[in-house]
Amino acid sequence: MAVATGSKSNTRLILKLSRPHFLVPGALLYTMGAIIAQLRGATCPPDRLVFGYMIFFFAHLSVSFSNDYHDRNSDQSSGRTLFSGGSGVLLEHKELERVALRIAQSLLLLSAAAALAFTVVYGFSASFLIFALAGGFLGWFYSAPPLRLSYRGLGEVATALAAGLIMPGMGYFVVFGQLDAWFGLFSVPLIFYGLYFILTVEIPDYEADMAAKKMNLVTRMGVKKASCLTLAAALSGTGILASLHYSGFSAGTFDLSRLAILSSLPFATAAASCLTCMIGGLSTVKQTGMNMAGLLGFLSASVLVLYFELILG
Repeated sequence: MAVATGSKSNTRLILKLSRPHFLVPGALLYTMGAIIAQLRGATCPPDRLVFGYMIFFFAHLSVSFSNDYHDRNSDQSSGRTLFSGGSGVLLEHKELERVALRIAQSLLLLSAAAALAFTVVYGFSASFLIFALAGGFLGWFYSAPPLRLSYRGLGEVATALAAGLIMPGMGYFVVFGQLDAWFGLFSVPLIFYGLYFILTVEIPDYEADMAAKKMNLVTRMGVKKASCLTLAAALSGTGILASLHYSGFSAGTFDLSRLAILSSLPFATAAASCLTCMIGGLSTVKQTGMNMAGLLGFLSASVLVLYFELILG
């Protein structure tokens, strides 16, 4: 009975380590890319769409375990929130450190193997395999040595590219069969929302990251300036979406005016949190919660609008 209880406890801890709520923004971005590819006239059998997501899922899930393992020392002084500071599991259960590392490595290998199988089974070009592997390794080296991008001032670049290009790009690539110049242009505002995301989750870790000598934008600029930069990223995303709409940029019958309007959600929350941060009326934890609510609201509403446009034609 004791063994069974311990096994259940470890399963619960590993689930906590996985931080499954982090998978939600990624799933929304993958879905957004896939739907937009269909709005542009591409078709995709359901099995290929699911197979493609499994490649992405394994790599994305690996990041949670990898980051917890490689950031376990810097997380000691972090205040944990839903979206920052790590899970805290490895700080209290050091016996699970090796388990976390092995899970992270195994998931990354599964993603690579699935990407290879997908390329062969569906007759995709080698560029798909390269793109999928690049996404997996970008997530891995965010915190893992020898690159440790988040410690060398490149964490924001890595995350912005992952969220704005890799995640929706996987969905688009799986459905459309290639990445084209159209998608490259569409990814630009999403890259700014990737910057919005990483700054939002870095802000509550300011003191811990300073102690760990992480060279990120928040430790360099301070919380107030980083809050302003978060607002600037949201404004850039909205402005670019609006500009693309007025320039005639569209996805088949779907124009970007709806997404531009919906992008007012993260812009509004960033503006409110920046203002209250300046006057000292909002904790960094609440600021993160507010900004994440705006971002997730924008992504969820955008996917719904795109989906209804697709089925209603």
